[in-house]
Amino acid sequence: MLNLLRIGTAVSEIGRAREIIGIVVKYGFNEWISKNGLGKYLVTRKRLTRIGKYNTWERVRMALDELGPTFIKFGQILADRPDIIPEPLRIELAKLQDEAEPMSDEIAIRAIEQELNKPLMHVFRDFDCMKIASASIAQVYRATLQNGEEVCVKIQRPDIRHKIELDLHLMEYFAGRMQRNNPEMEAISVLGVVKEFGNTIRKELDFRHEAANVVRFQHNFEGDPDVYVPKVYMEYTTEKLIVEEYITGIKINDIDALIQAGNDPVLLARKSVRTIFDMIFNHGFFHADPHPGNIFVLENNVITFVDFGMMGSLREEQLFFLGKYALGYIQRDAHNMTEALLLVSGKRHFSQKRELEFQIGEMMAHYRYLPIEEMDFGKVLQESMDIIVKFGLKIPPSIYLLVKCLATIERVSVTLYPGIDFVDEMQPYALDLFARQFDPKTIAREVFDSLKEYYRLIMDLPSELNEIIYKIKEGRFKTLIEIKGFEPLVEEIEHTTNRISIAIVLAALIIGGSIISQWEEIRWIGTTIFVLAGVVGFFLLFKLFRRGKY
Repeated sequence: MLNLLRIGTAVSEIGRAREIIGIVVKYGFNEWISKNGLGKYLVTRKRLTRIGKYNTWERVRMALDELGPTFIKFGQILADRPDIIPEPLRIELAKLQDEAEPMSDEIAIRAIEQELNKPLMHVFRDFDCMKIASASIAQVYRATLQNGEEVCVKIQRPDIRHKIELDLHLMEYFAGRMQRNNPEMEAISVLGVVKEFGNTIRKELDFRHEAANVVRFQHNFEGDPDVYVPKVYMEYTTEKLIVEEYITGIKINDIDALIQAGNDPVLLARKSVRTIFDMIFNHGFFHADPHPGNIFVLENNVITFVDFGMMGSLREEQLFFLGKYALGYIQRDAHNMTEALLLVSGKRHFSQKRELEFQIGEMMAHYRYLPIEEMDFGKVLQESMDIIVKFGLKIPPSIYLLVKCLATIERVSVTLYPGIDFVDEMQPYALDLFARQFDPKTIAREVFDSLKEYYRLIMDLPSELNEIIYKIKEGRFKTLIEIKGFEPLVEEIEHTTNRISIAIVLAALIIGGSIISQWEEIRWIGTTIFVLAGVVGFFLLFKLFRRGKY
């Protein structure tokens, strides 16, 4: 049974690989296929279609769109990574929409009942069998619990996990080949990016993570009269199903409806940015996608967020980066901004620091005659990230989520109130964070933590030295040396070895077949073996002469 499952998986991988390569070739990337040695066995000449009226980046976006949910989400994540892809491609990938052909309501309802392990009527008083939203991973329905509370029910597509796991496996395979065959991409670590994406999307596939995010968010804003966090019903939530309170508020960008309901757009603009700053500076845990579709307004200017699938977390040093950078930005101090950027990239001692500071200063010079309230903080922060990338420095993925979050909420607040001073709203948070950094208690804790690390080092050193000396005495001390750049040579040696093995087997079959054919009783067996081996041998010779590899 296990072997049959493996065979089934292998067949699925081959079929999906052929489909992926076919789509890549369809959009004119057959040169990449040939370079990476993937297309010569799976692609026929009939599929080599060129798309002439679109530029390269448009064709990349169209190919990802056709490849399906896994690749669409990968493209959306890459759109927020200027350290990996060029700006024109980022702009194009930002157009990718998380849409999919809706699954039938019957299938969805059957999946909900399977997750609940009981009929709908045992959980819900009313259940609207018409979906209210559909995406690539899940579908959403509206219902009423037995106690009268209105909820939204999000159910995962039954076959989506298998499809995504299959795509992730193939993406890792393709990324590995790409990295081996394109040494110039070593610095980007394409394989590492794909694996990081795999971890992200696997979390998204487990709705229990989203439920935990909601609970954490509730705890962070407990008692805050300006923020309402939807309730999540943990008793009905599983890996593939999540039941949350249904929000009937007004979208935060629907200004006319907000005013008619008696809400104040100016107050809402300030509340929205302050709420985000609370998430970032006070909790280090923030909603990473606060676009207008995910923010609703209830009565009395109360704000509520929905869709907690994409959240960002910040370590203490990353918070200090933002505080230091914000203060440098307010003072137009290129030195402090540079120090902050080096802090977050993990490069306290950088040989090109003066050149980096000069580039940051040149960027800020473009805004020299603009009042600080008219500057776009999100845009300046993004430009700073672009400069950092050009110097070959790496930024943690959470910082890109942070940049996206700040840029998005800044646009939302400006839509509500064009006169809002985004940086002025941020300044008290940055100053408070800066003060916390140099608080005597904080300094004392850091010193104590450092002393503990040195204590452990001193205590562990004798035993570790003894172990090294013992291994040397026993002759079991090994040194691992990794030499990069020889992968193509190793691969070619493997191919050559395989060809030699095939040639030896064919020769043995030809000789064995000719001997067996001399025996009258089993002459037909020997003749069959001889003919088949001869045909395969001539075919291989023909391919060698045709390629000129002899």
